[in-house]
Amino acid sequence: MDYIKENLSTIIILGILIVYLLYQRIPLYLNNSKLENSRLREDLILVDLKNQEYHLSEIKDKTIVINFWATWCLPCKVEMPLLESTYQDLKSDGLEIFGITSEDQSLVENYLKNHPVSYPIVIDKNYALTNYFNIQGYPTIIIIKNQQIVDVATGLNVFLKYKIRWYTKKSLF
Repeated sequence: MDYIKENLSTIIILGILIVYLLYQRIPLYLNNSKLENSRLREDLILVDLKNQEYHLSEIKDKTIVINFWATWCLPCKVEMPLLESTYQDLKSDGLEIFGITSEDQSLVENYLKNHPVSYPIVIDKNYALTNYFNIQGYPTIIIIKNQQIVDVATGLNVFLKYKIRWYTKKSLF
């Protein structure tokens, strides 16, 4: 009991911090849960840095991962090598990954010189895709299978590779 009395202010501050963190995450969870199990409303056309067009409606029988990221986002910097290794492992099994950012193209190209990825990077001009998916934070991962959004996650997910593997191969390993 003396321990609680001596550390009461620390316990209160920790409790307030936990409540604040939950308060910040719950709106993201609610927003993400609205997207899950919904169908794409229209054919989305993505144009990468090399001006190659991708029509999501034409990508059949594949798992599509859309990664909303930013060069200034530390969790995004951690997640991108994980996505790259997952892409290398599973692209022959039908995985497509698209990295989407709303930043200036020259800034993105400079960033990718030091942090290269082999999957397409798309510049979201005028925030069209960000608004379409109602993105609230970075990184946000959207997993699409047969034009159906099957999973949405905001924030760094240490189990992301296993989640993508599950949707692609129905196997965790």
